[in-house]
Amino acid sequence: MNLISNICSSLCSSLEGDAKNRETPRAIDESIRLPLLALIKSAAIWMLIATVFGLIASIKLHTPSFLNDCPVLTYGKVEPIFWNTLILGWLFNSGLACAVFLLGRLGGRPLGQGIFLTIAVSLWNTAVVAGVIGIMMGGQLPFKWLEFPPYIAPILFVAFLAIGVWCAMAFRDRANRSTYASQWWILAAIFSFAWIYSAAQIMLVCAPAQGAFQALVNSWYVENVFGLLIAPLTFATIYYLIPKTLGEAVVGYRYSGVAFWTWIFFASFAGVAKMAHGPIPAWVVSLGVIGSFGLLLPTTTLSIQFLSSLLSRFSKIWDTVSARYLLVGCVVFTIVMLFKIFGSLRGSLDVVQFSIFDSGVTQLALFGFAGLVFTGGAYFILPRLLNKQLPSTTLIDLQFWAQVMGLVLISIGLISGGIHQGELMNGSTTDMLVVVNTMRASFFLTSMGLSFLLVGAVAYNVTFFWMILSGRTEEETSTALIEESPELEYTAS
Repeated sequence: MNLISNICSSLCSSLEGDAKNRETPRAIDESIRLPLLALIKSAAIWMLIATVFGLIASIKLHTPSFLNDCPVLTYGKVEPIFWNTLILGWLFNSGLACAVFLLGRLGGRPLGQGIFLTIAVSLWNTAVVAGVIGIMMGGQLPFKWLEFPPYIAPILFVAFLAIGVWCAMAFRDRANRSTYASQWWILAAIFSFAWIYSAAQIMLVCAPAQGAFQALVNSWYVENVFGLLIAPLTFATIYYLIPKTLGEAVVGYRYSGVAFWTWIFFASFAGVAKMAHGPIPAWVVSLGVIGSFGLLLPTTTLSIQFLSSLLSRFSKIWDTVSARYLLVGCVVFTIVMLFKIFGSLRGSLDVVQFSIFDSGVTQLALFGFAGLVFTGGAYFILPRLLNKQLPSTTLIDLQFWAQVMGLVLISIGLISGGIHQGELMNGSTTDMLVVVNTMRASFFLTSMGLSFLLVGAVAYNVTFFWMILSGRTEEETSTALIEESPELEYTAS
């Protein structure tokens, strides 16, 4: 009975002292508590599942006999399951949780239709589960990050359409009529994903394009999932959390519009640079190279804004869980974008195009940039949503350092190993079997890195469910534990 009452208190809290001190924020949090908890719970579980499948896929690269008696866990199945659960499971739910919280807080008014959003989120996650089962049963498609069976796409699209409508209504009904950069990025992510997902499904599945154009569409889709969905949701979270965690406005906020429009413009076609040396017109590849190099402008602007803001209060960062994740995530963002930009130039592609380099950069972007920032966002949201303290700083420290160590090992294994692999393959006298054997050390380092990430995922799940299932102390029930920073979003300069 105590366990049930603890869960009910997390879902439906009555905090007299807290309601008196923070009436408006508590009303907003109350209106979105159910969908937010559903999103964060789903994200935590998918984070664990994605890391497990990623580790299995990595082990199979250096130990092919691993789980070779299990037909549903062959490399051809676990590798696409890893990517799809990572993106459509963990990062989508985490990013949407941050977006919903931001829309409520920045809007300044309690949001309605929480049950509708919860149903839409449940439909999305049910479709992802069905897609994973479909891949295990052998019904996967041959397109990267679109491997779910064809019957899954309509369900995902309907669920996302419902989520997008809710977000648009939340923005329309806001009390604060001025807008903040976080809201721009959220709306851009919502509308962009509806466009790129439907376009990719039409041109690859419903009315398939002919020949090499399919590869071009798939490359465009993969890069835009990061550039127009994951990255914008991450930027929105950072823009909001920096003032809230550090108590200071974002440095150079007036240039946020420049960063926004240049990122959206160049990111939309940068992905086609990966098709160099393929049966694609040279001007298309050149356009992709221009787009990739054009990202240097918003990358520089965003990096200066974020890192200058964080480093200005560096002494406070290590005492604040969310700010710690933000700092490392922003550093990783700068590194990732430099790899992406200069790795798309023709001279670089000559070496790394057919290597594991791109996989390493992508994992660093998803696990290191988006994953860390969204985790910091969750640790900011949960105490405010539940009015409970984070249960164990030791567990949170374990997760943080395990994730950082995992990212370092993955970077060494895949990025450095990919450059070495490309150099070996370009050697005219190098036997391919020699290249494969040489890469075993890189794959082993990657497996070690994913093992550390798995430790972090377990720690994250334990922390979340510990908060949900634990009872409130007398202090947590009667007083406000959270100090809100001033609403700097509207006065930032």
